[in-house]
Amino acid sequence: MRGSTFFSLMLIASLTIFMACEPKPQPIEFGGDTCAYCRMMITEPEFGTQSLNNQGRSFKFDSVECLAAYVLTADDPENIHSNWVPDFLNRENWLEATTAVYLHSETLRSPMGLGLSAYATETDALKMQAEYGGEIISYREVKKIVNRAWLPDVNNHNDH
Repeated sequence: MRGSTFFSLMLIASLTIFMACEPKPQPIEFGGDTCAYCRMMITEPEFGTQSLNNQGRSFKFDSVECLAAYVLTADDPENIHSNWVPDFLNRENWLEATTAVYLHSETLRSPMGLGLSAYATETDALKMQAEYGGEIISYREVKKIVNRAWLPDVNNHNDH
């Protein structure tokens, strides 16, 4: 009995330490941080994104398109832990890039001009689409748009 209690406590402690070490999005200093891809200053909270590597380092970007370009051109794609985008309608809410819903709209301008914004739900994206037009797309489609527009010679199809 005594051994199983010790084992249980050690297991709980180990899991707590492991979960505490899980990389999480870091705050972006708007007007201070610069984009890791294009080197422009990050100024708009509704567009500031980030990629976390396996060591927990955050690479911050001024737009969804710079994040996607970074992922598509990564020297070591296996070292990318996760990619994060802000919910356009609730900028404090970080969304995993692969699960977010995107609007691609020429009239809702993003910092780098490809008109990409991220949403927590399809309902939210549809509301913005009703106002700005455009097309509701997935993260995979975001990467295809960026690849076509900016990286026509890149044949890396990472799904991070």
